[in-house]
Amino acid sequence: MASKKAPLRIKRIKDNSRIKEIGLMYRRVGGSDWRINISLDPGQHRKNFAISQLTVLARRRVLNATENFKPAGYPATIHIDDATMWSHRRIRGCPIKNVSEQEDQDQWCFSFESEGIEFFLPQIELARVLFFHSAYMSRLAMLPNGLSEEFDIQPGDEPDITEIHILPTSTLPLKARGDHEQRRVLAWILLDEETRSSFSSIAQHQLKEGEESNGHRRWKFRFDPPALANVELTMRGQFQKESRTFFVYEIDSVENLTVQSSTTVEFFDPRFAEQQANKGAGAQGASAPVTQPLIDDEELPSLDSEEYILDVPPVKLSFSQPVMTTRKAYNGRRRSGAEKSEETESETGGDQTDVSTDEPTIQGQLPAAGFDAVDDQSDDLHLYPRKFEAFSAMVELLRTKGCRQVCGGVRKLPVIAGYSKHLLEDGNPRCISFQVLAKRGQNYALLEVDTSDNKNRLSTLLLKQPTPHFDWQTGITTLEQNLLRKSLNWPTSHLKLVFPDHHTRIPHPRTSLENKGLLEPGSLQHWADRVLAAMA
Repeated sequence: MASKKAPLRIKRIKDNSRIKEIGLMYRRVGGSDWRINISLDPGQHRKNFAISQLTVLARRRVLNATENFKPAGYPATIHIDDATMWSHRRIRGCPIKNVSEQEDQDQWCFSFESEGIEFFLPQIELARVLFFHSAYMSRLAMLPNGLSEEFDIQPGDEPDITEIHILPTSTLPLKARGDHEQRRVLAWILLDEETRSSFSSIAQHQLKEGEESNGHRRWKFRFDPPALANVELTMRGQFQKESRTFFVYEIDSVENLTVQSSTTVEFFDPRFAEQQANKGAGAQGASAPVTQPLIDDEELPSLDSEEYILDVPPVKLSFSQPVMTTRKAYNGRRRSGAEKSEETESETGGDQTDVSTDEPTIQGQLPAAGFDAVDDQSDDLHLYPRKFEAFSAMVELLRTKGCRQVCGGVRKLPVIAGYSKHLLEDGNPRCISFQVLAKRGQNYALLEVDTSDNKNRLSTLLLKQPTPHFDWQTGITTLEQNLLRKSLNWPTSHLKLVFPDHHTRIPHPRTSLENKGLLEPGSLQHWADRVLAAMA
């Protein structure tokens, strides 16, 4: 099933509508579809949204923007010692008069002091950036034991590995299953005890504090935060100098999150099994994406529709010790489910249509749409060199044969609109390892691409430095872009143009017939010898 990027627009609201207030949640008694009261400026007939849109509902944010608006509010950054010590107070307790006298004055805030300033942080805003990255997570947060009904956690076969089995009945969106950034956040919610307890407290408060009248259940959003020790929050809001008070509109980034879990998390996904089984059949063709979809949250999406990914301002997250996640189809512990293949390589424009950001159902009629709402800025390159252990060992052999290491490292392949090969099949970044070596006064670069998902079998590439002052960093960046545009094939015409004197493809060493991951004895030495011969 293909995912396609499109801008965000919402039906039945005016262009350039700014979110003024965020009120209580409600649903029909006996129903499950929660909505949330929203006040817009300019005022208009529409007064509420489905909670599937919580991802984009931040105070003072402009919806259906027809121009670039400067983000509202004064910037502030705070360092958190222990968020569990924050006070729970209503907005009406904020000394800023135009804030405390609005209609959402009964909603809950966290109140705390930092560097002599009292902050009022709406609780739903903190939950939005920590948890509400999709309609799925927004719905799951309202259900007692929701996480346990969707995921089964088991110890891995090796130390410091945890397995998360996505149950066959889970409605976790394809975007979250195949996106390494969203998987990392999901692993944090599932495996970190403090964070999981915080997520679960949302449903607990709803059950305890919700009130029923006139056929509806109403609730003022509230939850217990994780400690967030040593986390840095960057926010925007209204600052009143006289009272030294800051009311938060929106959180822009959450930095230095910690995860108390194993360093590697393996997601076992039954919907990935069908994609693996159907590799030979090719990917399902995608119809042309809309250029300007309209979100209709009064209708449901169908199960068989393609998934449109809507561009929204993402929340920036970073982890101090990010975990490595993988996506696997089957390991013998669970039977696999079924789903259509997910890959496409390019995108084209189409006509406007209605979409739904809710979760797909059998009664749904509209195409499904989700949000690209997480920008994981964790420093995680150290997680990927293990993919190049054999290559690194071969380079070490070259150093014993008179090669001097000049520079090098591991890089993630860049993101290029319309191309998907920058990601491995499991959604992790595809990386390239490069080493610049000097031999007899001449510099060479060795390049190795991670093709562990068997998308292409790329040979090792040897490049001779074309000029004395050649910029390898710029040269490799350009080469990476051409590599992706050639669908993960070395770009011959580019190589002939930039490296006319020397560019050589060097075959990989042989592997055992019984175990493709095991190199045959002496194969590393033969690999190194082929490189040296090409240099000569």
